[in-house]
Amino acid sequence: MQFNARLNCDGCNALEHINRDIIIKKASELMRSGATMLAESCPLCGSPLFKLVSGEVVCPVHGRVMLVKSEEELSEANVASVLIELEKSIASKLGDYISKIRSGKEVEFEDLRGIISWLDALERVERIKTILSREKMQEKRKTKPSRKTAD
Repeated sequence: MQFNARLNCDGCNALEHINRDIIIKKASELMRSGATMLAESCPLCGSPLFKLVSGEVVCPVHGRVMLVKSEEELSEANVASVLIELEKSIASKLGDYISKIRSGKEVEFEDLRGIISWLDALERVERIKTILSREKMQEKRKTKPSRKTAD
């Protein structure tokens, strides 16, 4: 059974704001690139979902979508989403420092402290992602039935 959760977001009425022709064009581009249209639809906008060759599931309007089958998977998906957003935000902050350095402006001690702090935060996010990934792999190994060979 598929568990589709509605997520809160600004602009959940995306179809009202995005031209239908653009959605159709994006969908056809996905199919031309080898994606497969799925029976499931986006819980946010109702557009058909596509499975990329890489296995990732995407909506032509919202991009990457995570399909979950249980509340536990929903929780895991939310944590993964938060970590991805944290990485993006941290990268943006570090990008601001890089721009300042490239512009030739004087780099102050506080800037260096900021860079170090953001790099520390990025490292922590990466460590958390690694730990969660390992735990997920261990769970998969535990749930896989062991193969017994006949002697």
